Amino acid sequence: MIIAIPSKGRAGFITTHKTFKTAILFVPESEVSQYSIYKNKLVGVPNNIKGITETRNWILKNNDCNVFFIDDDLKYAGYIKRTELKYKVKKIVDEDIYINEINKLFEIAYQLDSKIIGFFTVGNNLSNYSYNPFLFNGVCLGSCMGIVNDGTYYFDEDYEVKEDYELSLRNVFDKKQIVRSNILFMQHEHTQMKGGCRDDKRINKEKTAIKKLIKKYPGAIKTAKHRGTTFSIQFNL
Repeated sequence: MIIAIPSKGRAGFITTHKTFKTAILFVPESEVSQYSIYKNKLVGVPNNIKGITETRNWILKNNDCNVFFIDDDLKYAGYIKRTELKYKVKKIVDEDIYINEINKLFEIAYQLDSKIIGFFTVGNNLSNYSYNPFLFNGVCLGSCMGIVNDGTYYFDEDYEVKEDYELSLRNVFDKKQIVRSNILFMQHEHTQMKGGCRDDKRINKEKTAIKKLIKKYPGAIKTAKHRGTTFSIQFNL
């Protein structure tokens, strides 16, 4: 298993490497020298590979092991210690704890014939708690998403964005389960760093992707509302 951090145009600004010191940075070949300021292993992605969806597939096809993707803008991660009405964020910076949990999730995925694993993606509300430790029927987001890399599941390159939603829904419609841990979470910064959700064409790309999802997976999306820099999607699964 490898931990892959795809990145582009953010040399000097990424944050995920601070926790995941053994993760591999996958960056455009033309930017390898810029990213050499980091101690993480660097792999150059051919410059003709465009966009995050193609990049994710290139990483999968050029590695013969399972891949866990983490976005390059990790703010903090850990777990929630909660009481009935209050919660407290417990941050974890030990990479080995996450790697151990990721390997466990892959083992569960093998037992369930699942192809997708992941973590909860919000660390600041009461919906993250150990009473319901796993989600088996829903969506894993690409910001912290693992793929059983056996050549059967790749991202749909017709989707410039929401490729993680499409893959998760495909998994559900194929009558397979996902394995998402609700115990650990990863909180990313998607709005401050250039690129990503700050792409000035992002909203139109998301609108197009959501229309494709509704057509391809009828009845799966309950609502899709624009909030801030992205769309909040509710599912009917």
